[in-house]
Amino acid sequence: MSHEARENTAEAPGEDGGGDTRTPPHAYMPGPQVARFVGGRGLAALGDQFLLFAIPLLAYKMTGSASQTGLIFLVEWLPRVIFLPVAGVFADRIRSYLLYIGSDFVRSGLALTAFALMFLVPDGKFLTLCVLAAGMSVAGAQSYVALEATLPRFVPMDQMVRAQSIIQGTEQTSEVIGPVLAALLASALPTTSLLAVIGVVYGLTTLNTLTLRRWLRTESLSGNTGEPTTVRSVATGIGEGVTTLLKLPAILGLVGLTMTVNLMVGVGMATSAATTVGVFHQPDKYYGALSTGAGIVGILTFFVVPKVTKRLNPFAALMTSYSLIALGGIGVGLANTFTQYALSYAVLLGTVGFFNVVIRTERVRRIPREHFAKTIAIIILLNQLSLPAAGLLVTLFTTSFSPQSIALGSVIGSVCAVALLIPLLARLRNYHAHPDPAPSHGQNDPARDGN
Repeated sequence: MSHEARENTAEAPGEDGGGDTRTPPHAYMPGPQVARFVGGRGLAALGDQFLLFAIPLLAYKMTGSASQTGLIFLVEWLPRVIFLPVAGVFADRIRSYLLYIGSDFVRSGLALTAFALMFLVPDGKFLTLCVLAAGMSVAGAQSYVALEATLPRFVPMDQMVRAQSIIQGTEQTSEVIGPVLAALLASALPTTSLLAVIGVVYGLTTLNTLTLRRWLRTESLSGNTGEPTTVRSVATGIGEGVTTLLKLPAILGLVGLTMTVNLMVGVGMATSAATTVGVFHQPDKYYGALSTGAGIVGILTFFVVPKVTKRLNPFAALMTSYSLIALGGIGVGLANTFTQYALSYAVLLGTVGFFNVVIRTERVRRIPREHFAKTIAIIILLNQLSLPAAGLLVTLFTTSFSPQSIALGSVIGSVCAVALLIPLLARLRNYHAHPDPAPSHGQNDPARDGN
């Protein structure tokens, strides 16, 4: 997918009327190296899945409390959200391969250190888990933003849906394989041993990126790489990202919609261990099966997303995917048996892949290249605010409501919020009437989705 990027990477200008947003051409990565790069990021996603399996399960086993499990979910996501604007500025100024190496190296070291501390300081296990979750979230934020910033620099716009689908498919595959492997390892080893496995996985991804640095060095950065990266320049970059976002009403609508999706998904994830083990009294391996089911649904949607996006405008595609996610959330809240719960959970999380491909493609189409990473970081920050909020809701309300009731409440609140966002989201319909927007040089073009 990177072959065409040699000439075409920057052919889709932004919408803020800021002039020509083209970036200079650069050497593309050969096919085998592209496969290794995508495979390496897929391996990192596998490590993420091990982490998502291990941390809630360890927290619930240590405390036996759904409230404490919600608290660890809050700790796992809040530092990530806070760090995202800085991660975006770094992604515009620093070669992505350095960010990948640094992030994966830190995650490997944190996991191995936490594994050792579980044995050396047994009375501090929960604190160790909190520190691990916070550190992993910061490093994961940098790696995620680096990946978002890398694709537009190597992939032309006419190949973006396909590229995003491949990345999403890789992530969904890890969601299938990861929980199965984690559950098998957890059945054969102490759950804490998963932390050592996670450390090894991130160590391998670090080595993989190191071997690809020859090609990744050719990346053309769009940020002001001549200016030293200082606290002041980082703050300025964050401000530019906010200003750019405010000029794009359709993207603001996408942000609001994604926040509601993340609230439903976050509450579903934060309550999944407590619901599986505490409500339906199922063993740990059934908890792993939840994410596996979601991953299978995600892979199935991966095959149909490119065809669906060709037949539907972005607004219709978003509403279709959102409706599926909401239906999954309703099923999670109303399930009377574990089978019903597992199927609904698979729909809730599995169809998010469809949603992600659409929003990622629209962001690449509409955000100016020179401010892309820093704007994406602000967007992801806002999107993911609802994830720690989900953990906080679970922590506060599990004493009065069941985990399933909280999940159902999150869906009802989400649907009410989305009804208010329709005027902004409807602007996405205009894209097909203007498939090749040009910069307006000082004035926003009202014919192009009102931006």
